[in-house]
Amino acid sequence: MSLFGALGSATAGLRSVQSQVKLVSDNIARADDPNRTRHTLSNVLDSAGFVMSTQYRREVDTAMRAQVQDLTAQEGTSTTKSAYMQKLGDLLRTTDGKPLLNQYAADFQAAWKTLETSPESETAQYQLIQAANTFSREIVRVSQGVEDLDHEMKGDMTTSLDKVNSLLKDINTINNNIVSLQGYGSAANEVADKRDGLIKELSTYIGIRTVERPDGRVAVFTPSGLALVDSDAANLSYDGGNINLTVGNQRTTVNQHIREGKLAALMDMRADGSAASPPKPASSDPTSEVIRKLRSQLDTYAAMFTDQTQPGQPTSFRDAYDNAKPVAPGEEPTKFFMGKDRFTLAVNDKLLSGETKIKAAAIKDVVAAVNATGRKFSADGLELDDASYTTMASNITGSWMTAAKTVKDRSDFATSARQTLDERYHGATGVNIDEEIANLQQLQTSYAASARVMQVANSMFDALEAVIR
Repeated sequence: MSLFGALGSATAGLRSVQSQVKLVSDNIARADDPNRTRHTLSNVLDSAGFVMSTQYRREVDTAMRAQVQDLTAQEGTSTTKSAYMQKLGDLLRTTDGKPLLNQYAADFQAAWKTLETSPESETAQYQLIQAANTFSREIVRVSQGVEDLDHEMKGDMTTSLDKVNSLLKDINTINNNIVSLQGYGSAANEVADKRDGLIKELSTYIGIRTVERPDGRVAVFTPSGLALVDSDAANLSYDGGNINLTVGNQRTTVNQHIREGKLAALMDMRADGSAASPPKPASSDPTSEVIRKLRSQLDTYAAMFTDQTQPGQPTSFRDAYDNAKPVAPGEEPTKFFMGKDRFTLAVNDKLLSGETKIKAAAIKDVVAAVNATGRKFSADGLELDDASYTTMASNITGSWMTAAKTVKDRSDFATSARQTLDERYHGATGVNIDEEIANLQQLQTSYAASARVMQVANSMFDALEAVIR
């Protein structure tokens, strides 16, 4: 090799080391970034040892990354359901202590027994009416809370879709820019890492799969093949019952394409198959169609106190009170409870105001009715046979307590699985400080060697110049 060749080779080596030192420094500086992959570069040399081109790469395990995305979507489903089931538990007061609906139902039943032992007691009458009022107001409170929860879910769906649309636009923007960044060193890798972070965040809202294009773009699809980002970004909207994909002037319902993630969880919990044509039976999954089931169960329970006796069942509360004879002056003859559903159930205004009294002839029959078993309770998500009025309340709250515990366990497992795989992926593709420091030591040696070659070449040039003189 000539002196000029040696000098050129050493210079190329120094430049290569300089580029790699900068890259290693960037890796170390971003080591705590969960979206940062380990960046490397390799040089393509010609026959003389000069650098022809430099290729920047990212350490990426595409198979493991796809698994992380899947588990992230599953975690998004279970954590969303768990969070709303926790709110439902707070509404029913099942999170801590005895549910108020159970307690007030038991107090109402006990007040009738107390009145039976002393039917002439005005205090016992007053306490019964207050217990009935508290009980009916609790049903109304819970019913309104269910509607508030539904409204919150609907708002959360709209907010989540806005975030999804924003993420899709950002991913598409990076796709449009990444091709032009390929010739700017590690810049393309930097934005690709950012895109990976956006795609992972998107996975919490909706289950996806990705396809890498040869030009550096990444196409994003639902597992069923619905394009979310390809040539352009999709736009999703919510009309209160369906998620729609809008392209130009055409709008398509895409509920069937969204099976995992926060959007799927919200849509599943708000679903109502009874509104379909023909109506569909309630889902057997206790965390599906939650709003529908709660409405049905509360309506059915309220109607048990205002409806007539059903064939083959014990006398209803209404008939036990209304059909009792005789009616003394100043007593309320019928309709201890007014209304027919979860919102309108209330104690008769005349009884509440003290204008009339409880019908004495009805006390014994009502006590028998509220204590009787053998009632059938049939509502969406809950079927009971041989039930009493108090066991209906305990089964309603108990079923939701069980569902909340199940989905909480599922959420904890999904989070643990995702975190474990996330750590494995980051360990395989992320920055390892020890490795980077070792690389710096190797680069220091390479730098010293190239510098030594340049020093020797310089000395030889000096010697040659002295000979010529």
